[in-house]
Order: sequence, then structure tokens, then C-alpha cells
Amino acid sequence: MKHKMILKQQVQYAPMIQKALSLCETMLSRSETLYPFAALSVDGDTHCIFLSDEDYNNRHPNGAHFGMIEKLEQQLQLYKMQTKSTIGMLVYAATIRTPHKEEKDGLMFSICDSNGENTLTLYPYEFEQNSITIGKPFTCDFSD
Repeated sequence: MKHKMILKQQVQYAPMIQKALSLCETMLSRSETLYPFAALSVDGDTHCIFLSDEDYNNRHPNGAHFGMIEKLEQQLQLYKMQTKSTIGMLVYAATIRTPHKEEKDGLMFSICDSNGENTLTLYPYEFEQNSITIGKPFTCDFSD
């Protein structure tokens, strides 16, 4: 995998973002489905957190899965209470609507640093011949 673009304000998270992008690329290229997951970086050591099978089986009557992001957030909060230097990131699929009302696929990265600051970064992607192309990221900062 070639290195993907990292936004200037997120350079300190580059290793964690690169690992998450690589995992997303692998999941999407094998099944065209992205299962939500969390990435946790403690003193530069990155780990991924996935839900159990029963968590993935929670379904709304319309067939949609629910509660996965919230459960991953809870897992991240438990780890963050144990270590002050923890950086957490939620990764999940998103749909981007362009100004021309077209819908495109995207990867949402919700990063929460050790100070509690949150940043949302969206990586658009497209399926191409036997591969995934991940585009230039967009971001929003939310101050408390």
C-alpha cells in the first residue's frame, strides 16, 4: 500500500491513521464491506478493537445494524480512563453527498486525542479494477 495523504494538523497521528487506512483497504478489497472498528494508540503502540459477533447482530426491523459505534465508543472510553496518553479513533463507513447531489462512499475517522479534542476526517474512496482508491481527506474540528 502506498502512503495516503495525512492532513497537516494530524501528522502526530500519522502511524495510527496509516494502519487504519491499510486495514480499511484490506477489508473493502476482500468484501466491499467496512465493519466499524476502533483504533487505540497508547504511547505510540496501536491496537484495533472490533466488536463481538453478537454486537454485529443487533438489527433494526428495517434490517440495518445499530449500536455498533456507541459500543466502540464505550470501549475507547474504558481504555482512555486507564491511561492519560491514549488516543482513540473510531472508523466507520459514511456516505458523501456532493454539491451535485451525487452519493459517494467514504471512510469516517473520528479521532479523540488525550486532551479530549475531537476531529472528524472523511476519506472518500472508490472501487476500481481489483483495488480501492482512497482520495484526499476532508476534516472538521469541533471545539468544546
